[in-house]
Amino acid sequence: MLRSAAIGAAFLALTGPAFAATFTFETAAPVGDDKVVANGTVFLCDGTVCKGDMNRKKASVRDCKKIAKKAGEIISFGNADSQLDAEEIEECKATARK
Repeated sequence: MLRSAAIGAAFLALTGPAFAATFTFETAAPVGDDKVVANGTVFLCDGTVCKGDMNRKKASVRDCKKIAKKAGEIISFGNADSQLDAEEIEECKATARK
């Protein structure tokens, strides 16, 4: 009985809902490639809009800065539940790849 409970718990841990959410960022200028790899995430891009799944629930300035170093000036960043505000975007822009 204990063994089956342990196997069941392990199965649930592997198949349970992940904390991943689809994040979108938009850049001021088109991204040169069709993808940006930043912060362990591959973002697929179409022009100035890029999307990728991150193991996060909330958007953070820290993540935005890491992306900006690779993609350039970010004008919006977030997911369906969490967006950076104007002040946070300005902080992110300071580290953008030139």
